[in-house]
Amino acid sequence: MNSLVQNDKCLCEMCNKYVLAYSSVTLYTIVTIIVLILVTHKKLIFSHTDGPEQNVVSNRNISVEIWGKASIAIYLWEHILQGDLFVLENGLGKTGSLSVSNLTFNFKYGPLFIQTTVPENVEYLVLVLNGRSEDKIKVGKSWLDYLPKYNKLKKVALVLLGDERCENNWILPYMSSRGGQINIVFIVYDSILIDNTEFYQWPLGVAQYRGFQNIHKESINGTVKRPYICNFLGTIYTNSSRSKLLQIVNSVSALKKCPIVGRKTWVPSETEESLSRYIKIIEDSDLTLCPVGQNAESYRIYEALSLGSVPVVEDRATPGFCDKTPFRLLKLYKPPFIFIKDWKELPNILKLELSMPQRLKKKRRTDVLNWYQNFKTEMRKIFLNVIAESFFS
Repeated sequence: MNSLVQNDKCLCEMCNKYVLAYSSVTLYTIVTIIVLILVTHKKLIFSHTDGPEQNVVSNRNISVEIWGKASIAIYLWEHILQGDLFVLENGLGKTGSLSVSNLTFNFKYGPLFIQTTVPENVEYLVLVLNGRSEDKIKVGKSWLDYLPKYNKLKKVALVLLGDERCENNWILPYMSSRGGQINIVFIVYDSILIDNTEFYQWPLGVAQYRGFQNIHKESINGTVKRPYICNFLGTIYTNSSRSKLLQIVNSVSALKKCPIVGRKTWVPSETEESLSRYIKIIEDSDLTLCPVGQNAESYRIYEALSLGSVPVVEDRATPGFCDKTPFRLLKLYKPPFIFIKDWKELPNILKLELSMPQRLKKKRRTDVLNWYQNFKTEMRKIFLNVIAESFFS
């Protein structure tokens, strides 16, 4: 009898061990399956890399349309995203396609593309608009008001050439946080709207509307001595710091080596001859003088960087509603500029230039070209990451 009880006891202990082991294996299997599901799900949403394609969707190929209704669209496409362009209908339209991870960006620009000739089945859209003046804002609103007619539209980003006085509140009713369809905005100039959640700052870039092309740093010879110390070619506004600059230029003998070409009124376009002259003078200058205009940030800054000429930048806020600290975006990346507060500082800067050895100037040109290339790479990375996070997170 005792033997039977003892055998039953042993058998029960074996059963308990078996049940416990089975339960452990089962629990482990369930946990493993859950973990695999979560990991797989995360991989399906994002693909993390060390390059500019971080946080890009990778579960399927997704198309993102970029519709450019302002010339800064070309700067975004060619200079920042490094996409190719194809010309249609004698220049009435320009298109391109660019794949980044599992996103395919389809670019459309020019008067050939209107609300009824772009793909009506668009799901993800980056719209590039000009908000600098009332007539441009009117055109922009016509596109934004038309968005509800694209019934498959899921997410919208806006790249906006903002007002030079940062009067951009007209865009607020179109934000998704206020019942509109725009999820995020990349905006030019130091707007106080920028919060890095809905609004992100964007560089002005070069004057594409004047025909300034994407100049690759490899095409610039930074080793040749440049004949000019500095230059300024632009509009001289009455009673502006540009007028003050002109007075100082006329009083400093060293500035005879600085081509200063001023005009009294702004001209919206260039001839092929005037553009070639403009580019040649900047490329032949060690410094490019960048006085404030309607805003402290100017196309000239980026054009000088493209050609390896050091921008001498007037670090001063302009009238209006912009942040009182100008050049916030550029300053984040420690730009190779010479910042000044007043053009009275220019004579001393030029004395230093005259005494600087050529080997240091050559190195500085290389540094300027490299900095600008790296800056554009950073802007590409930021753009792609923000789009991925905002559209697909």
